[in-house]
Formats: sequence, structure tokens, C-alpha cells
Amino acid sequence: MEPITVSIDNIETVCLLEQTSTPERQWTLVLTTSDGATWTGAGEGLWTAFLELRRQLEPVGYKLCCAGARVDANMRGGRWTGGDIVDLLSRRTLLGVQRKAFMFDYAPPAKTATVDQQLARYDRWIDTPWWRALLPGDPVR
Repeated sequence: MEPITVSIDNIETVCLLEQTSTPERQWTLVLTTSDGATWTGAGEGLWTAFLELRRQLEPVGYKLCCAGARVDANMRGGRWTGGDIVDLLSRRTLLGVQRKAFMFDYAPPAKTATVDQQLARYDRWIDTPWWRALLPGDPVR
């Protein structure tokens, strides 16, 4: 079990996150809060289990404060192999410069988003022509 920061009603607290996997690439993430409540996300690949866990936490007001939950994060490579590195997508990424982070590295709550907001931003980012990175302002609309 490893500690992970969670924002509960805009108050940061540390919870424990347990990661397990099978040889068939089935991952299970179990988040245990300080009061003993547990939440479980499972799926093929770490990213899938991570999204499933977040979808369970969001309705009750819990936000994981980690790089994988950032609004600009997406796992494009290693999604089903259990990789724990996410891409941080920005204007520079449109020009070929890659920024990466470990999925469970700390990220402030202000930079995180819901799964749906994160996926919507990725869809907008993927549809952004590379040349928009040369214009002022946010190229992702």
C-alpha cells in the first residue's frame, strides 16, 4: 500500500492505495480512507482500473490528487500493459515535445478534473491542428 493524496470537499488528506495485477493484465486498485472506507476499481490495464476507481470516487466528492487525474493527462502508450507513465498534453506536445509524469505523482486539486472533463479535453486536444500551437492563447478549444 502506498500513500496518495485525496481531496475530500477541497480538504487534502492522505489515503492508502493498493495496486495488484494478474499475469493476464487485470489490475485492481483499492483506495482506503483514514476512516476505513474502501473503494475498488478494476479492469484490463492500470489506466482502465484507475479510471474506474475515479468514476466511483467522483460522485461522493473525492478527487485523487495525482498526475493521472490532471485535466491535461492521458495515457496514450502502455494503456493495457500496466504502464504507469502518463502524457501531459500541451501546446508543446502539438509540436512534438513530450512531457510525462508518473501516474501517482502529486498534482494539486486545481489541476485535476473529473474523468469526463479529462476525456473531453483529450478529444479537443486530439482534434487540434499542430499549427494552433503557434498562436497565442490556449490552442485546445
